[in-house]
Amino acid sequence: MAQYVFGLDIGIASVGWAVLDAQRIVDLGVRCFDKAETAKEGDPLNLTRRQARLLRRRLYRRAWRPTQLARLFKREGLIDDAKLFAKAPSWTENAWELRLRGLDHLLTPLEWARVIYHLCKRRGFHWTSKAEEAKAESDAEGGRVKQGLAHTKALMQVKNYRSTAEMVLAEFPGAQRNKRGQYDKALSRVLLGEELALLFATQRRLGNPHASEHFEQLILGHGDRKSGLFWQQKPALSGADLLKMLGKCTFEKTEYRAPKASFSAERHVWLTRLNNLRIVVDGRARPLNDAERQAALLLPYQTETFKYKTLKAAFVKVGLWGDGVRFGGLAYPSQAQAEAEKAKDPEDQFLVKLPAWHELRKAFKAAGHEALWQQISMPALEEDPTLLDQIATVLSVYKDGTEVVQQLRQLALPDPDASIAVLEKIRFDKFSSLSLKALRRIVPLMQGGLRYDEAVAQIPEYGHHSQRIDPGATRHLYLPPFYEAQRKYAGKGDRIGSMQFREDADVPRNPVVLRALNQARKVVNALIREYGSPVAVNIEMARDLSRPLDERNKVKRAQEEFRDRNDKARSEFQRDFGYKPKGAVFEKWMLYREQLGQCAYSQQPLDIQRVLDDPNYAQVDHALPYSRSYDDSKNNKVLVLTRENQNKGNRTPFEYLTSFPGGEDGERWRAFVAWVQGNKAYRMAKRNRLLRKNYGTDESRGFIDRNLNDTRYICKFFKNYVEEHLQLAARTDGDTARRCVVVNGQLTAFLRALGPGQGAWRQRPPPRAGRRRGRRLHAWHGQGARGLLAPQGNRLSAGRLSRPGDGRNPQPRRIRPRTRALSRALAPFRPRTKGAPVHRRPGRVARGHAALG
Repeated sequence: MAQYVFGLDIGIASVGWAVLDAQRIVDLGVRCFDKAETAKEGDPLNLTRRQARLLRRRLYRRAWRPTQLARLFKREGLIDDAKLFAKAPSWTENAWELRLRGLDHLLTPLEWARVIYHLCKRRGFHWTSKAEEAKAESDAEGGRVKQGLAHTKALMQVKNYRSTAEMVLAEFPGAQRNKRGQYDKALSRVLLGEELALLFATQRRLGNPHASEHFEQLILGHGDRKSGLFWQQKPALSGADLLKMLGKCTFEKTEYRAPKASFSAERHVWLTRLNNLRIVVDGRARPLNDAERQAALLLPYQTETFKYKTLKAAFVKVGLWGDGVRFGGLAYPSQAQAEAEKAKDPEDQFLVKLPAWHELRKAFKAAGHEALWQQISMPALEEDPTLLDQIATVLSVYKDGTEVVQQLRQLALPDPDASIAVLEKIRFDKFSSLSLKALRRIVPLMQGGLRYDEAVAQIPEYGHHSQRIDPGATRHLYLPPFYEAQRKYAGKGDRIGSMQFREDADVPRNPVVLRALNQARKVVNALIREYGSPVAVNIEMARDLSRPLDERNKVKRAQEEFRDRNDKARSEFQRDFGYKPKGAVFEKWMLYREQLGQCAYSQQPLDIQRVLDDPNYAQVDHALPYSRSYDDSKNNKVLVLTRENQNKGNRTPFEYLTSFPGGEDGERWRAFVAWVQGNKAYRMAKRNRLLRKNYGTDESRGFIDRNLNDTRYICKFFKNYVEEHLQLAARTDGDTARRCVVVNGQLTAFLRALGPGQGAWRQRPPPRAGRRRGRRLHAWHGQGARGLLAPQGNRLSAGRLSRPGDGRNPQPRRIRPRTRALSRALAPFRPRTKGAPVHRRPGRVARGHAALG
């Protein structure tokens, strides 16, 4: 029975796929679909539907309150027809004037009904909490509303008006309502409620039979500003209702997710950034040592704008670092760019943000309670975050002001009245993926210097965060859906059509990611129906799959700028040499210009004509040997004389140049260092590779792992989902290692460049998966599939991939050591077959966004 390997290349709008057996590419193709976002704004496709649905609900609720009022009026005998107000009759007397006359005269039943209806329909602004009111100050429109409310309230007090109707008719006789964008006549619901209560008292005193206390309670409630038709308002999702919608912890399945505003959650974010931080000193990257981590630990809590340069300045000041220290991962500009002021300072980026901590700190400071803040915050900094975590939970889960105050009074707050007066003006609304229980187990380990994955691995019941596979889980022939089923009917108003995610999988909620993964699941199932269960599944995912639209557009602009610079350089080459350059020649010429016409290792001048015409004169070398790094980026390439490249061999520049007399203090290494540091075109990333001193086995393994494997969350999720739920076929050799692998795109990019015959690929639709007609198909990743399948043992097929029986067998050629090393590394990604040629099936030649094999 044939044994197949499936390859998937998952993008934003397509899923490429490939199938191969032990000797050939069996099939490959692409499934295209619409992105789960709008093209212009990047909003979810369901946003328009959701906004329209919310608008319908608001309009329904707005219409339902007057309907309830009219029915109540009919029951009380005020009107005969409950649809009277819905017919919008024309009245001879203004409702504002009726409200004013009701303070001194007895109103008829119809007039009294009109007054109550007018007040309940236009009941003014009302803040449900002090936090909502405080938040309005930071919003332009909310600020104008607040100013208008304060203005009308001041008019009531200064001129001693009895009611808002009296004030409005006196101050604004021409127009009693605000026009669009104006709030100078804005009225508070509290003032309107006081007017309605005064009218009830007056009408009872004047003998109105429809102004009883019972009727007043039905309208105005019991004085809690929540009950009664006048105050009736659907509360915000809060308390127990919010917890019903809140997900559970990744590790502690019975615990709710922690608020992102909690001290533990923010501490986890800071420790993640701190423990992953790398600095570069003399070309060597290293993590912070214990002394540096301890010195940095409290710094973000002291300043709100904590940037890379903030940390560096603090350490330079105390003598821990010198000015030459650089941060790993930042794109430092070349010296020429820095002098021309064409690039921003990369260290001017935020290293970490602790928004909740600083919002609380500033609130207590503004209220003059800094000492109180010290009592609340110091225990958290001394590893007892209980109180701050409880405060954040209350301010995140509860929204109503009364509920917040009740919950805060249950906490062990110092000086409760003063603390609550500050805290009730603050609200938070986001939640982490981990619970407080899990965070309190993980954070102490991270404070000891462990990375997040290392800390999780130290907790036996959590296991490694990327390897949480249940060995006893039931495997299926096909990948099951990410949704369990329709939600069960829970009562009136429940929408039974909505779907719920599987509880045994932490499914990504990003709509773009979710659609791409779901389409990939359908492709896998279609391939299984056609070819049966695979022995392995290999996956590559687009780097921008989970990025928001603005970030993807930023990357796209950078790519377009890079392409424009290359096009300009190619035009210059053609002008100077009279022909269009090919890839290898153009690469040499670009490096020649970057190096100012000198050999990188010997600093001897290079003859440009011989560089371009004589392949044995100068070569492109990987500074960090490719077999030890798999880094094929421009930052790892230099142009050198062939003899220098051969003498250097499989060594780094430091290992090679210090082998000459004098070692590290010798002339060759010192000249090389001066040459690299003096090259204004070199970015910091390239300088670090060229001057790197310590590059042993561990460093090499780290480079290879980063360049071969993709460790993003969505990649790990889909990998784990396949391993846990899909029944893979057994290998004939009995090997069970690495049945599902997520490969870095840099690997397939390199193999795509290696492979021959890059133009003979045509598209074939995936079996039973369906496709849209007239869709433009992508060719880029089809070459990635062919390129990854090409290396076989120690040989690489050259020329065209043959079809069985056509009489043209591919002629293999020996490959260079770096390709041979890569071929050995690719062993887990392909069938275990030695020296088998790669063939194409007749009629199955494909072109398109195909998957790696």
